[in-house]
Amino acid sequence: MAILSDVVMKFGGAEKVLEAILEIYPNSVLYTLFIVPSARKKLMKKFPKLKVKTSLWQVLIRGDNVSKYISVIKLFSWIYWERLDVSGYEVVISSSHSFMSKNTKTPKNTFHLSYIYTPPRYLYDEFNEIGFIKMMPWSVLFYPVKKMLRFIDKLGAKRPDVIVADSKNVQLRIKKYYNLDSELVYPPVDDLEIKKYFGRTKSNYYVWASRLVRQKGIDLAVEACEQLGRKLVVIGGGDELARLRQNKYKWVTFEGACDDLKKWQIMSRAKALIYTSENEDFGIVPVESLKMGVPVIARNSGGVKEVVRVGENGLLFGLDENDNLENTIIRFEKMKFDSLKCQLSVKSFGKGIFQEKIKKIIQKRNDRKNQ
Repeated sequence: MAILSDVVMKFGGAEKVLEAILEIYPNSVLYTLFIVPSARKKLMKKFPKLKVKTSLWQVLIRGDNVSKYISVIKLFSWIYWERLDVSGYEVVISSSHSFMSKNTKTPKNTFHLSYIYTPPRYLYDEFNEIGFIKMMPWSVLFYPVKKMLRFIDKLGAKRPDVIVADSKNVQLRIKKYYNLDSELVYPPVDDLEIKKYFGRTKSNYYVWASRLVRQKGIDLAVEACEQLGRKLVVIGGGDELARLRQNKYKWVTFEGACDDLKKWQIMSRAKALIYTSENEDFGIVPVESLKMGVPVIARNSGGVKEVVRVGENGLLFGLDENDNLENTIIRFEKMKFDSLKCQLSVKSFGKGIFQEKIKKIIQKRNDRKNQ
């Protein structure tokens, strides 16, 4: 079996999916455009028999803090996947978002399952971190390249035997941009670790946890808590961290990048998770929060709407004056949320459930092949 991952960086949602797949198939060969040193070390420690094969872009990776300008690789990544020879494998699983590993050509007798987090945001009408390409004069200059890449992306989307989306939100995008149907398998959340943090005594603060990039909407949370005089603990590293730390906030503290254990320790004692991401593909952090019994105050946008049940495990807010974040926090503080109900509301989002569904899809293929 071959596992294809666009890139392997710090352990976010895509990397946790990759890890969960490798737990099912630990003797696989992993192909990726590049992998950062800490991720390689972590994977090799857990999967000592794993073989990792990278592209020539690997020579640009000197450490874990990858420059945001590495995004330029997106323009050329399809070439690597087009030329990758996977003819020696019976099964290929690709983990794909913006670097197009789903485009890999497979022989007729090779089964290709592609787990898609989203069609590449920068090619379609979705928020992305290189949104300047939609503005003049870049939109005109980039138009021929964008048109070509869209053609390549849509052609590649037809190659997998099965497309699996990580949320209903992404299923709609796959239908919209590719006109293809997909199966739904929510990404894995490690129940065994997280359940240790359930039911902890709450402190007098809110928590925000994600990468500090514009799409995640950190300014909404900071401004709301400063205005209301509510303590907010921010977890995460990224491009926005230095800018935010320059400001002297009275009510907001920044923990920087944390490993999962420290993140969960802080989250488990919060009054609620504030989640401000704009049109997130799915959003695994709210699920982690709810599994610890911590309710969620989330922006009414993207995949998180599949997780938050208003009044039961949290609240959703908009950008209008009546339902903005500040007013939603005030409304939240007048309500009571049951920790156990919060946990039970996301019982279907487990790593074991994810793994069983992936195995079942592949087993179906094997059953048909043996008939």
